[in-house]
Amino acid sequence: MQAFWDSQLKFSEVIPGFAEALDRMARDSDAVAQQCLFTRTAYGDHPRQWVEWTEGTGPNSVLPVIIHGGYWRALEAEAHRFMVPAFLSAGASVANIEYRLMPEVRLADVVADTKTALHKLAEVFPGVRFVLIGHSAGAHLALSATTDDALAARTLGVLSLSGVYDLAPVRLSFLQSELGLTVEEVAEFTLSAHANRPPVLYINGSAETSEYLRGGALMSQSENADWHMITDADHMSLTWAACDQADQLLSKLYSLGNTK
Repeated sequence: MQAFWDSQLKFSEVIPGFAEALDRMARDSDAVAQQCLFTRTAYGDHPRQWVEWTEGTGPNSVLPVIIHGGYWRALEAEAHRFMVPAFLSAGASVANIEYRLMPEVRLADVVADTKTALHKLAEVFPGVRFVLIGHSAGAHLALSATTDDALAARTLGVLSLSGVYDLAPVRLSFLQSELGLTVEEVAEFTLSAHANRPPVLYINGSAETSEYLRGGALMSQSENADWHMITDADHMSLTWAACDQADQLLSKLYSLGNTK
């Protein structure tokens, strides 16, 4: 049983270029840090509880916010700065969120961190509406944050890149030894398709595992959602591919409105 779910979720084995993709993330993000000035502020006492932003060239009314993945237990926001340039024209600033990791904290705490970080950004940028850009576990966190009514009202839409929505397979995979998900956590934090969210564009790559494709296809069935497929992209290369198509993806997201 675990072998099957590992074949769907264990990217270090499923994706031949996984290690190279992580190296590229770090290199590209370092290059962005040399080009963009980031302002950082804390939203809590833990070293990972911070948000940062850099100046964009787009409308003052919109704030793109990047939320990184890592199965809630790995990776860093700083290594996802490479995504920032693609969204500079979408808002007056582009933000990047860091959060605490499991198993030091529970999933409820990671979700709470995401919500608190967005509330901090709402204070820093009064009047703006968020475009949440989450990858993998970051997509799960972006959608989870919209269960907060105030944040949902401030969210123009979500670009959900290869998200983890059904947590039951996670608990059956190699990740369980690290995360220790309980049955109650799986029930509480598994996401389902429904119409009570801001517009969401679910984005997958055609080279992803069937479990990720299933998730995007099912979640996109809500009234204000759609599914976008990027040819030949896998779970990791999808981040760069989505950045290359950022204008197209944003246009498609904005067109969703309240009906499909």
